[in-house]
Amino acid sequence: MTFTIIVNFKHYKQASGPRSEDLLRNLITCRKKPETSVLFAVGPSDLRNAITIAPGRIIAQSVDTVSMGAFTGSLSAEFLQQVGISGSLLNHSEKRVDRIIISRLLEGAKEMGFPLYICAESLDEVRSFSEMKPDFIAYEPPELIGGDVSVSSAKPGIISEASDICRKSNVKLLVGAGVKNADDVRRSRQLGAQGVLIASGIVLSRDPATALNSLIEAA
Repeated sequence: MTFTIIVNFKHYKQASGPRSEDLLRNLITCRKKPETSVLFAVGPSDLRNAITIAPGRIIAQSVDTVSMGAFTGSLSAEFLQQVGISGSLLNHSEKRVDRIIISRLLEGAKEMGFPLYICAESLDEVRSFSEMKPDFIAYEPPELIGGDVSVSSAKPGIISEASDICRKSNVKLLVGAGVKNADDVRRSRQLGAQGVLIASGIVLSRDPATALNSLIEAA
């Protein structure tokens, strides 16, 4: 079964504009491992350049519930798919979305074959979103995001419970919030997760490629 690692570039200065391209070129040199998929969630202004560097491995950080048309400032799933983007995060704690919008986007995305990675802040949200049967749910308690303690260390029982919920709906679970190193990846996998969502542990590392290689090795 494939283990998925998503590196979220967020809007860090180290991962925006030309620095985004430099970082991406560095990270795609990392080792490839069978049954391990590494994707990169890149900021909206950097998507077009990113897909020329890492085609098939770029996802958006969010997507709007619109079609192509008179929707100034929007990014539709239809457009993203047309330009080669391979899916999108949705409902990250830093860009929350109403549940009704999530439901509408999922319905359209499934018809298009456009994967969505839905972020959940609580077990209640994991239960609610799993009923919609997205491709992935990323569980990340907001109090742990960007910190030094991972959710797999702080709340292992909750990860196991989230995994059980997702398994019943045939949804893949990602672990987010404070994932930093290989131990977090191993622990998350042991608890039933099928991937991790990581940002600062890679992007703000002194050696991002080495940091990512260690995660791939542990996956």
